[in-house]
Amino acid sequence: MTDFRALCAELHAAFNTYAVDMKHHDLLERARAALTEPKPPSLKELALAELDATERCYPADYSTIRRALEQLDD
Repeated sequence: MTDFRALCAELHAAFNTYAVDMKHHDLLERARAALTEPKPPSLKELALAELDATERCYPADYSTIRRALEQLDD
């Protein structure tokens, strides 16, 4: 799966070395600002948090579902 955050950082680094016009400079600044934002939680993290919140409701299924979710990529 493509890491779009890393790709954005790589593109910013590559094009930030050139003299660019104001339109492209503004785009580079927007990319740099976006890269400083915290990464949103992954669907896996959200699912695990939700599962943890409902552990008492479904104790028999909890460990099986948790193990399955932990096997997923972030």
